[in-house]
Amino acid sequence: MSWMGKILGGGLGFMFGGPLGAVLGATAGHHAFDKEGGGGGLFSALENKQTIYFTATFSMLGKLAKADGTVSREEIAIIDRVMRENLRLSPDARKFAVQIFNAAKDSNATFESFAQQFYEEFGRSEAVLTSIIDLLLLVAHADHDMGPEEEEMILSAVKIFRLEQQYQQIRSRFSGIPDDINRHYAILGAKRGDDFKGIKKKYRKLAMEYHPDRIQANGMAPELAGAAEEKFKEIQNAFDMVEKDQVA
Repeated sequence: MSWMGKILGGGLGFMFGGPLGAVLGATAGHHAFDKEGGGGGLFSALENKQTIYFTATFSMLGKLAKADGTVSREEIAIIDRVMRENLRLSPDARKFAVQIFNAAKDSNATFESFAQQFYEEFGRSEAVLTSIIDLLLLVAHADHDMGPEEEEMILSAVKIFRLEQQYQQIRSRFSGIPDDINRHYAILGAKRGDDFKGIKKKYRKLAMEYHPDRIQANGMAPELAGAAEEKFKEIQNAFDMVEKDQVA
């Protein structure tokens, strides 16, 4: 049984507290436990990571949607579309995600506190940290108009995650014209005119770090695997386009 099945089935055992534990406890109808306090031992270390990942994703999205003070019907429609089309969540996962989203957006906890707790758990995996920024940008750009309040909030997570130097590369997949060759170079962290051997080395590093199996092994909730697959395909496509440009 997955971590979500255990929670929806009423099984206690997720062993983390903090603002994410409070949101999950309010959503699931029971208490989260600090690591020192015990929690029934029903969750493995990986399941705890997967629970934190899923809870943090939709908690941060809840705060992001409320960045301008209110959550509009249009923003709710965007979140629903992203869950269905981009993340390809099952009906049960969508329902649970919406519950977390609502509990988080109305909680007293801040966006930054959610980001900080996520960093404390996943700070050693740049690919996992980047995956959250990817999802936040995906939603912020879903209506083709990322507002200044949204970007300010995302930048606060970038700072907490220590991804300032990588931010423009992360954002490149959401900016520019999709078929612009310079955009494909940027996705690989390169630019036109760079040595192809160096570009290929960067591509191989990215492909290894962002392989869906590796990211899930590092704690990404399997329910969000669709996002990892899309990112991996985009990296592959960018390299294909760059390789063609190099031999043109």
